Amino acid sequence: MKKILFTGTALALLLAATGCDKDTLVEEPRSVLVPSFFGTPDGIQAGLVGVYSGLRNITADQGGSNFMSQGTDEFMRGFGASNGFEDYNAGEMSSTNGTATNLWNAFYGNINTANGVLQYAGTVQGLAPAAVNQIVAETKVLRAWNYFYLVQSFGDVPLMLKFVDTPTKDIARAPLAEVYSAIITDLNDALNPTTGIANTAAQPGRVTRATALHLLAKVHLTRATSTARAADDYAKAAQFAEELIRDASKYGKGLEADPAQVFAEGNENGKEVLMNVQFNADPVFTGISDNGAGGAGQNQTNFLFRVRYDLLPNMTRSIQYGRPFGRLGSTPYLLDSYKLASETNPRQWRTTDTRYAKWFSTLWLVNSPGGNGGTAFNPRAVVGDTAAWYAGRELTAAEQARINTRPNGRYVVGTPSTYTTNFSPYINKYDDATRPALNNSSDRPLIFYRLSETYLIAAEANMYLGRTTEAVNQLNIIRRRAAASGRTAQMEITAAQLNIDFILEERTRELCGEFTRWYDLVRTGKLVERVKLYVPAYVGSKPSPIPGGTDQYGSNAARNIQSFHVLRPIPQQEIDRTSGKITQNTGY
Repeated sequence: MKKILFTGTALALLLAATGCDKDTLVEEPRSVLVPSFFGTPDGIQAGLVGVYSGLRNITADQGGSNFMSQGTDEFMRGFGASNGFEDYNAGEMSSTNGTATNLWNAFYGNINTANGVLQYAGTVQGLAPAAVNQIVAETKVLRAWNYFYLVQSFGDVPLMLKFVDTPTKDIARAPLAEVYSAIITDLNDALNPTTGIANTAAQPGRVTRATALHLLAKVHLTRATSTARAADDYAKAAQFAEELIRDASKYGKGLEADPAQVFAEGNENGKEVLMNVQFNADPVFTGISDNGAGGAGQNQTNFLFRVRYDLLPNMTRSIQYGRPFGRLGSTPYLLDSYKLASETNPRQWRTTDTRYAKWFSTLWLVNSPGGNGGTAFNPRAVVGDTAAWYAGRELTAAEQARINTRPNGRYVVGTPSTYTTNFSPYINKYDDATRPALNNSSDRPLIFYRLSETYLIAAEANMYLGRTTEAVNQLNIIRRRAAASGRTAQMEITAAQLNIDFILEERTRELCGEFTRWYDLVRTGKLVERVKLYVPAYVGSKPSPIPGGTDQYGSNAARNIQSFHVLRPIPQQEIDRTSGKITQNTGY
C-alpha cells in the first residue's frame, strides 16, 4: 500500500476517525489515509470526521482567532504577543508569517481529505446509498467552508478538487470567480432535494441543511462586492437566508428568547446554533493541555479576550475568571456601540440594549484578600465583595467619594478615561468556568454560525435590493430580542437609519468576537476607513484604573494599515515549492 506524505498545499492527511455515537464524533487517530482505505465504509467515514477534526486547527486556537478577528475596528492590540495582524506590523505581516502559513496548510489539508472522500465515495461497498449521500453532502459543505475562508483571506488561490496522492509542484492560483463557482456548486449540490444533506444533525457538530443555507447566503453576500460578483448575488443571498428563516423550525432552529442564553455554558448546541466546532473534556479528542498553550487545535477562546484582572488589588487568577492571554483588546468603538442616542444620561448608557451587560464582563469580586497590594489598598476586603468595577462612564466626584468611604472599604473603578490594555471590559461569550484547572483550555464546543446572523445577512441583501421594509423588519427582530424589558420601542429603527454603516454597527453589537469582523470590513470596503477612524493610537503610558498606576493603550493599526491589507500574505513556502507558479499578493 502506497503511503501519502505531503507538505504545504498537498498536505499530509494526518488525523482521521471512524465511528460515532449519539453524542459526539468519535475520533481514532490514524497515521495516514490512503486511496484504498477511502474506498471502504470505515475509510469514507474516517475521512469525513477527519475534515471535521481539521476545523479545530483553524478556528479556536489563538492563531485562527487572531487571523479572523484582529486588525479591525472592534479589537486592538492586547497585552500578549501576537503575529502582527493586530497592528499590521510589516515585520511580522509577511510571507513568512507563521499563522498565515499554518492556516494555509490546515485549509488545504482539510480540502485534500475532503477530496479523498468525494473521489472514492462512489466505490464504497457495504454502506447504504443514503448514508453515502449524506457523507458526500456534508463533505461538500465542509470543502466549501474551507475554500470560502481561503478565498476571503488570500484572494485567488489554488483550486484543487481532486485527491492529491503524489507530491506535485504544478500548482497555481485560480481566478477568484472559479473558486467562488466551485464553492457555490458544492453548496447547491449539498442542498439537492434528492441526494442532499439532512435537515437535522445525527450528532452535535455535524453540518445540516440549515448550515448549508446560511453558508450559501453568506457566500453570495460576500461575492456580491468582489471582482467575481454576479448580478443575482444579492437576490440569492436574500433567497437562501429567508428560506432558512422561514423554515427554521423544520430544522430544529430558532432564535433564543434571551441573548444571554445563546452563549450560556452547556448551550453550545442550542437551537440558534447553525454550525459549531466540537470540543469536550476528553484530552485525546480536544487536545487540552494543562498549561493552555499546547498545540494547534485547542479551544483557547476562553483566554484570548481576557484582561489582567489578576493584577487588581485583592485578586488572583482563578478558574472562574480564567487565564489572561490578552490577544484581543476591546476598542472604544466596540464598547460604545451599545449606547443609544436616546440614552442622554450617562447612567443610562448600555441599559436599553442588554447585549453589553450579558456579553461583557465589567465586575470582579475579591478572591484573594491582601493580594497585589490589597492590604494597603483596602485592608477590609473580604472574599465575594467587589474588587473592581469598570463603569463604562466617568464617575462624579461624589460617586467616587461614596465608593472610597464604603464600610467594607473601596474598590477599583475603571472609567473610559482610564481603560488600558490590561484593564478594560472584555467579551465573556467563551468563558468556561467548569475547567478542572486554571490554565486548561476550554472544553466547550465553539459556536461559529448562528441564526441571528442569518437575519443580518437577509437585511443587508434586502437593503441593496431596495426592499427597505423587509430589511428594517429583519434588523428589528434582532434588536427587539436584545431590548431591556419594556424598551423594545426604543430599540426599533426606521428606514431613515438604514445604511451599510448601521448594518455593520449592528453586526458588531450582535456578532463581536465571532470570527466575522475582518471579513465583514473587507467585503464592504470599510476596513481601512474604519480602522483609521476607530482604533486609538498607541500610547506607552496613560492612567490606569488602579490609583496612581499607568499602563499602555491603543494600537499602531491606524498608522500602519494600507489598502493591500484586505488580503493576507501568501506563505513563502508555497511560492518556493511551486517555483513561483503560486505568486504573492501585492504589498507583501
